[in-house]
Amino acid sequence: DGSSLLYRAFYALPPLSKNGVYTNAVFGFLRMLLSIYRTLDPEYMAVSFDKSRETFRTKMYSEYKATRKPAPDELVPQFALIKEVLRVMGVAVYEPEGYEGDDVLGTLSRRYEDSLPVYIVTGDRDALQLSDEHVTVLLTRKGISQMDAMTPEAVMEKYQITPSQVIDMKALMGDASDNIPGVPGIGEKSACKLVQEWGTVENILDNVSKIKGKQGEKISEWGDK
Repeated sequence: DGSSLLYRAFYALPPLSKNGVYTNAVFGFLRMLLSIYRTLDPEYMAVSFDKSRETFRTKMYSEYKATRKPAPDELVPQFALIKEVLRVMGVAVYEPEGYEGDDVLGTLSRRYEDSLPVYIVTGDRDALQLSDEHVTVLLTRKGISQMDAMTPEAVMEKYQITPSQVIDMKALMGDASDNIPGVPGIGEKSACKLVQEWGTVENILDNVSKIKGKQGEKISEWGDK
């Protein structure tokens, strides 16, 4: 996930520039990339980027990611620079119009999971829904060096739900970074508990009358919107 990792590298390392060209994010990104090479020895590698904020999701919901601040001026030129470096290294770079880098990750993982072990490196927990017996999500945890290998078993251990139910958890709790409203008052713990009990958002809404108190009322109001 090129966009996610470049942001992480930018904020993890102090500003570094020469002749007015900032390179701290590129430097940190390449350190992560070389670490992945040493650890996994991948046969193929691809890096995906967000082309712009305008995607098929903003057509569905105009407020999607609307609260995000623009990238810092020192970071913006480093996107073009890291893409140039990656292409020179022979790494495939994807940034399709109308889609996010995450969409590329999901598409490639499903396309190749039957023939190759797939590893997704990202800081976005949305990607946990892609974890299965052939796909491991390497979730960046701290700085640019620590990652958690999120297999289906690891997802179950952390949240007590399956990877496919991560979608339902995120729907209920919302996502402030993407400006997606969830059910008021429902955070990660409550969302996980509801999904554990009812399985899916659809089943929760079908049985909302059985959920007592304010929580049931708020879920019902949220479902009516």
